[in-house]
Amino acid sequence: MVYSSESIAKFINEKTEYIEQESQTWKILIVDDEKDIHDVTVMALKKLSFDSKKLEFISAYSAAEAKEKIKEYQDIAIGIIDVVMEDDNAGLELVKFIREEMGNENIRLILRTGNPGKAPEETVTMNYDINDYRGKTELTALSLRTMIITALRSYKAIYTIKGLNREIDKTQKELIYSLSEIAEFRSKETGHHVRRVGEISDLLGRKLGLPEEILKNLSLAASMHDLGKIAIDDSILNKPGKLSEDEFEVIKTHTVLGYEILNKSKRPLLRMAATIALEHHENYDGTGYPNGLKGDEINIISEIVALVDVVDALGNKRVYKEAWTDEQINDYIISEKGKKFDPQIVDLYFECIPEINDIKQKNYIK
Repeated sequence: MVYSSESIAKFINEKTEYIEQESQTWKILIVDDEKDIHDVTVMALKKLSFDSKKLEFISAYSAAEAKEKIKEYQDIAIGIIDVVMEDDNAGLELVKFIREEMGNENIRLILRTGNPGKAPEETVTMNYDINDYRGKTELTALSLRTMIITALRSYKAIYTIKGLNREIDKTQKELIYSLSEIAEFRSKETGHHVRRVGEISDLLGRKLGLPEEILKNLSLAASMHDLGKIAIDDSILNKPGKLSEDEFEVIKTHTVLGYEILNKSKRPLLRMAATIALEHHENYDGTGYPNGLKGDEINIISEIVALVDVVDALGNKRVYKEAWTDEQINDYIISEKGKKFDPQIVDLYFECIPEINDIKQKNYIK
């Protein structure tokens, strides 16, 4: 038996440290093929918090069962793993599965073995990404308590940092949307246009299988496609009726203006946004502006935004036009396939209409 009744009693009677976790429940996976050892481990760990709801124990009695638990509970904080189960290296193979196949770097892993001399600590820690490795006889209740508290503190630090990163990402997203909507909010009818364009462009990019380094920025970059319109006078931007030739020439400058604003940065997100701003009015057949690019000369992300921007604009009422019906929009897209729009993007658009409609509904389309 790993724990004597005396050591367990001592552990239970100790004043344990309360681990401040806000409303988070920490999940602890215990993997051991010996039920007695598993149960006494749980009994000891239950005293780590004054609030029993703070710790949730997940049991597995083999490495194979543990793999299924890891897949099911992706927010496990700590894994306490026996090395020898189905075979001599079952625990070590489970570690490789967690770190390499599942790509889980955050879970804190504690390995324990009944024969530490067979695989010394330095050998195991050098070859496997674990946080602690002990012989079972070394794992007193007190040492286990210390290890778990240390592991939970580390996990909490990671959890906090990830939360801060999510908040930073959310703030950045809101700032970009706000900046992009400056021009659009000058017309109440188009206030959520940039959000829809961003999300639908991201959808089409994923369906095309674009690389992840592009996809991670595409939605926000696409939302900035019309940023240059902040420099266009309201009398032209929101003119009720057809623009004169001179006024249309002014409108066309928003592509270059947007590029010049965004291209000053070296950050990938803003450089991508600059490309989209410049090229999203280029036509597949070379008749677009500002540079008359044609076919593959146009960046694929710009071709995606070109279609999405037009479709969304046509489907919403503006001061200068009524909203088109879905039938009218679809007929127009088909008529411009290979001319204004990349044929591949057109075909993909029609395949994704149900998902596109979901995005439109979420973003307050009228």
